Amino acid sequence: MIVTISALLLDHRQPKYQRFMMATTLSDAEIVEEVLEQEATLRFPSFTSNDAFNIGSIIRAKFLAKHLPSSKAETISSITSTASSDGDRPPEWANRGIVIAISTFTGHDCLFGCVVGNEAEVTPDNWIWVEGKRNVVKRFNHSSYYMGRKLAAAGKTQESANLPFPEYATHGGAFPVWLRNAPSSPIAVIVVSGLPQRDDHMIVVETLKEYIPTLYQ
Repeated sequence: MIVTISALLLDHRQPKYQRFMMATTLSDAEIVEEVLEQEATLRFPSFTSNDAFNIGSIIRAKFLAKHLPSSKAETISSITSTASSDGDRPPEWANRGIVIAISTFTGHDCLFGCVVGNEAEVTPDNWIWVEGKRNVVKRFNHSSYYMGRKLAAAGKTQESANLPFPEYATHGGAFPVWLRNAPSSPIAVIVVSGLPQRDDHMIVVETLKEYIPTLYQ
């Protein structure tokens, strides 16, 4: 499939995108369809360690913009276009800490890694979730949110699908990095852990929606 630059932009004003952001109106089957479209369109012309650092830094800034009070968030507003007002901060983010981890597809090379937010809320358990989500992407070439919602739509759990936890975690937050001209396998995996699973997934997707088009300019 040929993906145009306009398709990569995925305008956030589109009703379809706004409906996905609301999430509560979507069935698991509809979420699967939307995430599959995200995976098909959010593909890179190239990907380097610099891109990994930039993406990880933007995710970090986006989290802080919604995690911190407005006065503190203003210091990072130049990094991300995400609004930083108190009204935009989800209440469930207020005391959260998250892990951001970007690695090569094999997982052998760390391209970006950090803890941000309330560090007391980040434990070794978060890293177990990171690894489990990453393993889902490595096994299926799909995001962990896609696989989790696909199983749910079929009335299955990850255990019934022979995907034992913690080796696998079919919860949102791990997203494959695809090159447009290399469709056989992703080359890297972006993982966020620490928020509700949909938020883990969407903070990655929102970052890629903003970042990838800049690589074509």
